[in-house]
Amino acid sequence: MANNKLAENFIVELLAVALQKRTIMDIAKQYLKFSYLQEESEKRMWQWITKRYDKTGVVPTIGQMQQEFIDDEDILDKIKEIKDFEPTNENEAELIVETFERYIKQMKFLEANDKIVEAYNRGEKDASYDLLIKYADDISKFSIQNAKFESVFNDFEERQTKRKSEDYNFRFKVPTNIDELDYRLGGQFGGPETGECVLWLGDSGSGKSQCLVHVGVAAARNGHRVAHFQLEGTREQCLNRYDAAWTGTLYSDVKMGNITDKRMEISKRIIKKLRKSDIFVSSEENWGGKTLVDIHRELKEMEKAHGKIDVIVIDYLELVEVGDGHNYSPSEERFRQAKLAKGMKQLAMEFNAVVHTATQSNSIPEEQRNDPAFVITRANLSEDKGKIRPFDIFVTINQTRDEMKEEIMRLHTDKLRDYQNGDPIFIYNNFAFSRFYDRKKTMNATWDE
Repeated sequence: MANNKLAENFIVELLAVALQKRTIMDIAKQYLKFSYLQEESEKRMWQWITKRYDKTGVVPTIGQMQQEFIDDEDILDKIKEIKDFEPTNENEAELIVETFERYIKQMKFLEANDKIVEAYNRGEKDASYDLLIKYADDISKFSIQNAKFESVFNDFEERQTKRKSEDYNFRFKVPTNIDELDYRLGGQFGGPETGECVLWLGDSGSGKSQCLVHVGVAAARNGHRVAHFQLEGTREQCLNRYDAAWTGTLYSDVKMGNITDKRMEISKRIIKKLRKSDIFVSSEENWGGKTLVDIHRELKEMEKAHGKIDVIVIDYLELVEVGDGHNYSPSEERFRQAKLAKGMKQLAMEFNAVVHTATQSNSIPEEQRNDPAFVITRANLSEDKGKIRPFDIFVTINQTRDEMKEEIMRLHTDKLRDYQNGDPIFIYNNFAFSRFYDRKKTMNATWDE
């Protein structure tokens, strides 16, 4: 006879994957009954998780759960087991859901059996037979996977309740701190939204890596945790750029360790202010590079150790490997890049984060590049022009030789999904200090019409 309780270890595994993936949380919320749980601590924890999820639309983090039950040793022990759960393979979550589905079917069978037997014992043989046919059909067609689909009409009121709740923040803005760009992306408090993917395009040496460092620092200054995957150059070069950018020190001085005592004191105050946010750098200096699977795994490790990651920076697109086991030939490069672009969007959606990455333009004639009226567009993408489809925001970096001398740059918003494009955005740079955007100089400038 099937047990009407779930095993303790299985509950830990189910909750672990539910906290990692919203679709599985939806399944667990719909089908995990309190009667299936063995311990009171499990019931109290699950009751809090579901209430918070209903209210905010956001899957709670391990840290939030630990804070809520900071004085409850039984629940803290259970949370630790959930936190320590490590999937043995990529399909572990799917297998756990399948096991849960089999269990639910067993429970449905027991419930149906009781009703059929009751009808039979009352002498209602035809009714019991009809119930047998009905329940057999229902159980054979039953699948908890249907829980991942939402109804536009029937679920409208529930969605609206979540939207109107005070702490509803499933999606939120993460500014780039490039004022005009953020303004185009939502007004005074605009910027890319979590779940969105940003592609930066520029010619070789145009400052794409500096741009990605800038958005990383900007996010951290706004209180967000950042994961930076450095696939070109060394980890030391990447960290030196970051240190120069956030401390306001010459890049050449940072490399030599020449940071003044006064600057160190200021830096300590900045660190204290930003203690809840940070930038975690992962580099690949060995042969073979990182795959999308590697990046996904490392993001899980970062979130387990440090909490929710809000911004993912990948420098840059083409240097990531798909990791699907296929050896792409040069003639298949466009298919590889299209898969990478889709992978970036999947990362943004699964981690509810903003993804920033960059790609290099095709060869642009010198005469065109030095024309101040010319801007790079999607027509200048190398390989597959359609690889921008998964991206919500597509910005190109433009600079003539004369503009480079004056440290002026033009950003062209080629694609802003849900927002209006506009004329090129003029900004000042200060690359000596690893500053992609010199805000003070830009705001004080008067641009010629």
